[in-house]
Amino acid sequence: MNARADLQARLRGRGLAPLKRYGQHFLVDDGATGRLVSAIVPPGTAPRVLEIGPGPGTLTGQLLAAGAAVLALEIDRGLADQLGQSWSGARLSIVVGDALKLDWGELVRRHLGPGPVTLAGSLPYYITGPLIARLWEPGAPPWDRAVFMLQREAADRLLAEPGTAAAGVPSVLVRTVARPQRLFDIPPSAFFPRPRVWSTVVELTATAPCPPADPGLWSQVVHAGFGQRRKMLRTTLSVLGGDAAWWTQQLAARGIDASRRAEALSLDEWQHVVSVEADRRTGGNGGAPDVV
Repeated sequence: MNARADLQARLRGRGLAPLKRYGQHFLVDDGATGRLVSAIVPPGTAPRVLEIGPGPGTLTGQLLAAGAAVLALEIDRGLADQLGQSWSGARLSIVVGDALKLDWGELVRRHLGPGPVTLAGSLPYYITGPLIARLWEPGAPPWDRAVFMLQREAADRLLAEPGTAAAGVPSVLVRTVARPQRLFDIPPSAFFPRPRVWSTVVELTATAPCPPADPGLWSQVVHAGFGQRRKMLRTTLSVLGGDAAWWTQQLAARGIDASRRAEALSLDEWQHVVSVEADRRTGGNGGAPDVV
């Protein structure tokens, strides 16, 4: 029996099936799973892994076999129950709940102890952005690496270099905490049920500081800048406070032309934009009034 048929049989035997509302597509290709495990658990290591959405546990079991300690967050109680029945031991902890709402930091401290963890998982397309955004939230656990399987379209957006036409909020903000890189692609045939699109495995290597000193400020400024992509920075940033003329003056003082658009800015230039807004909020640079 091949991996796909075996998984289908195991799920049917427990009255389970992939649920569309959770965007569930389970990896059933042994070669792809092996490459993913090798990326998460490099040779000679025994990392502590926070796995998001383990599903039926195909990856979880191989991570445990490779020597990792795993804290698995699963929203589907039926899958979480069968995961506990299939694999057990001191190196596996399972928490049932929504990964967007659970306190990752507290759970890591409770189940894995102190020190940095490796983040891993297959992220459903419809919540990829919010899940990635949790990496720079103040409550995020200390982490040194993340290996995520994403829909290729989402991966392309995440990996786009700031200063290019494809840049956006995720590609800028992820670089405030990590160095991203593409590892490999996985075809639809490697999953059950088959999605309509390819997937891409990306690796994020944490950079200091993590998270940034003021992740909330960074997020607000970058979201404002990209809020209306076709408009100039002097217009888009004015939603934060100050008018277009004020932003033109402040950005010019830092060598940035306010008639440019958000996707044209490098990460260093975004740092300057964030510093303008930080000064504005504290009364520096003339203390432009807030928009009400």
